[in-house]
Amino acid sequence: MKKIKFIVIAGSSGGHILPAIKYLNNLSSIREPNEILFITNEIGKNYLHKIKNDKLNKIVWDSKNKFAFIFKVFLNLSSIFILNRKITLIGFGGFITCPVLIFSKLINILLLSSNNIYIHEQNYIYGLANKINYLIAKNAFISFPKVNFSRKEIFVGNFFLDKNKPRELLDKNFINILLIGGSAGSLDLNNTMIKKISDIDKKYIENIKLFIQTPSSHYEFYKKKYKSLISNNSLIFFTFKNNLNFQEYDFIISRSGSGSLNEILYYTNNVYFIPHLISRDQHQKFNLNYFLRHNMSLNKFNLPIKKNFKDDFYFNNLINPHSIEKIICYTTR
Repeated sequence: MKKIKFIVIAGSSGGHILPAIKYLNNLSSIREPNEILFITNEIGKNYLHKIKNDKLNKIVWDSKNKFAFIFKVFLNLSSIFILNRKITLIGFGGFITCPVLIFSKLINILLLSSNNIYIHEQNYIYGLANKINYLIAKNAFISFPKVNFSRKEIFVGNFFLDKNKPRELLDKNFINILLIGGSAGSLDLNNTMIKKISDIDKKYIENIKLFIQTPSSHYEFYKKKYKSLISNNSLIFFTFKNNLNFQEYDFIISRSGSGSLNEILYYTNNVYFIPHLISRDQHQKFNLNYFLRHNMSLNKFNLPIKKNFKDDFYFNNLINPHSIEKIICYTTR
């Protein structure tokens, strides 16, 4: 890693790591992959198989001990910053971005380097790490439009995993209902769904097919609960599905993370979002409120009891599925 021109940092959650990996995959197709370095933590390690080019440099550091992580940054990145005086850095969120970007800024000051520092914020409001990073960044790529932009902010729209990937086809004879919320975040969504299913007249349930995301640790528990309400043939459980086709579903219940909001609402607004409110800043609530103000997504949780074939054309002009491509343009010009 003597010659590094790009450093990408992301950790803490898939919401930070997945857009970073799409950026890496796009970047490595137009720049030398051995000149690109990706820094992540123990969570990001689970996503490394999604990086397409094996020549791309990767560093995985455990960030549970924050002081130890900061020490590793200063110890291991010093030679890279000294040998390379003009690096483009972009942080996609999470605590681990702060030490790397701050160290790069110090190198700029102490060694008169010209590293360019960027950040990406996928939510409606800045997370704590990006509030700090914003102070030293050249530009902040933001996912939601604003009435008043700061001089640093560039609106790029939100991240899309892969708009053109192969997608599933479902049996149109059923009312197809999808529940997604992340492996751990789907527990209370399942409890809400079970309550709604139990309230439906039994004569309608035979027309419903449920696709339920639940962590493997809770599979047996929820399988038992659902089977008491609906036949086994109408239940499909999964922990992860790579070929989800949101257009095929008559109703969706989901978390309102930025990625879920944008990818689902690009295809359909037959969706009821429930924000995950445990996070410190409650960013999912702010994400959802933006779309509710523009009459996107459902305000009430009503499960359909009959098949509804829509003739009208659905188009959401609030979403740009090419955000990563726009970031590539800014950071490589």
